[in-house]
Amino acid sequence: MNTRTRSIERPLRSGFVHSKRHRWWVLGLGVCLGLGTDSLWAQPTPLEVLTVASNGLPAFLASVPLGNRDLYGFTNGTDLAQARLGVPLRVYAITPTALASPPAESTLTPLLSETTLWYLPVLVGEDAKAILVVDWMAGEWKAVSFGYAPLAQELNRIAKQWPASASYHPKLVAAFSANRYYFTVPEVNDRNLTPIIMPGQAGEGGSPSGTNQTRYSTLTPLSQTKAQLKAAFDHLPARPVN
Repeated sequence: MNTRTRSIERPLRSGFVHSKRHRWWVLGLGVCLGLGTDSLWAQPTPLEVLTVASNGLPAFLASVPLGNRDLYGFTNGTDLAQARLGVPLRVYAITPTALASPPAESTLTPLLSETTLWYLPVLVGEDAKAILVVDWMAGEWKAVSFGYAPLAQELNRIAKQWPASASYHPKLVAAFSANRYYFTVPEVNDRNLTPIIMPGQAGEGGSPSGTNQTRYSTLTPLSQTKAQLKAAFDHLPARPVN
């Protein structure tokens, strides 16, 4: 696996709150997630990440506008004092360079890069309602962003389809430049990469397949997703040469 770390700002389609040091756009779309104690996404997490997230969550919750809690995944009647953190997710990235580098990889792991981003689901009951983001900045871990309700909803669905109780531990992968999220289930094989479809967002081939309950029951072959991602990357605007 490419172990280079990278911190990247990402857009979302949901309400958000951000720290003064880390600006995040609201648009909607890079990780391995733990929802509750029976975590499907559990991974070793730096103790500092957990400490920073725990200390930072109350301030972000207090910043949520009372009349717009739905933008953050909460109902207006939700007691935010009941919100708690789930198991952190590490963000994995897949880049145009990784896909273009010969020889063409037939497995996923060599195509992934670790980033310094950790996503922590914010739970009410057993469901993730929002996500708190922790990143390594200026030599320390910082809680930098909060929101991401559409992503949290989809991660709940994935957790139900691929539960830790059945010994599955999906990872979440981001194609940042293409504004897309994917997940992979390593226990099945190292050749699956399935698009995560946000509410109101069309899938790679059109509309989301399956109902809310079965949408992620079938994994997408890596070869199919790579072809779609390469096409998406090819349509990105060319970057200016300095």
